Amino acid sequence: MSAHSNRRSRIVGSIAGATVALVAVFLGAAPAALAAPPEPVNKYVSLGDSYAAGQGAGLPLDECLRSDAAYPVLLDAVPRTNLLRQAACSGATISDVASTQLSQVNRGTTLVTLTVGGNDLGVGEIFEICAPAPESFACATAVAEAQQLLASGVIGQELGGLLLAIAERAPNARIVVADYPIPFVSGLSPLTDTVNAATGALDAQIGTAAAAAAAAGANVEYTSMAFAYFGHQVGDADPWLGADQFEPLTFLHPTAVGQAVYRDAILATLG
Repeated sequence: MSAHSNRRSRIVGSIAGATVALVAVFLGAAPAALAAPPEPVNKYVSLGDSYAAGQGAGLPLDECLRSDAAYPVLLDAVPRTNLLRQAACSGATISDVASTQLSQVNRGTTLVTLTVGGNDLGVGEIFEICAPAPESFACATAVAEAQQLLASGVIGQELGGLLLAIAERAPNARIVVADYPIPFVSGLSPLTDTVNAATGALDAQIGTAAAAAAAAGANVEYTSMAFAYFGHQVGDADPWLGADQFEPLTFLHPTAVGQAVYRDAILATLG
């Protein structure tokens, strides 16, 4: 074989070897190159009232009666979820959230949860007024006022406005609205059935407000808790709500187990 032929063979061999090496490198890198990027961390802000604050589920940590057992804190323990601010506060109404908590969300927020509306209706106050004297004029007045408020639709309207305001401040956020469980076993008393009916009507308005905000373009999802405590309501053997009406800190508020049920329901909504 001539020197020219030998040199040509060496060149061809070098090209072939380099090609094989490049293919091997590419194939070795392919799994890493094609792997899906990690899911982003949820930058999470919690808004709402005592149910979101965790009142009654553990030792109160501050004047808002927040506890470490609150569902936002439990969500914070879920991988890739970072609770940046727990703004929920016991006693908060829809207007309170708008005026004192809304500022906690911003364009960097990617997850917001909200439970509010119960204090606007005053379900707890109705029970407090009516329990000692269910046939009293004061009780009848409280019930009538709550029914009128529900019939007006104002709670749903205000909540819808709040949801749109959250979406405007946090356009990159998923907003999950969770309502309230029906608290009492059906048929315990006329009073408890009245409270159940009021809670159900409130939940319906919350769901309607969430649907309306979503239809208007907000990234809002609704988590119905109405029947999530079925079998564990006040009057059952193992309630997930405080059942002692003489313990105002815990009465009709989710226990630690009840808060975990909220967490699981919200996670199911988030998929």
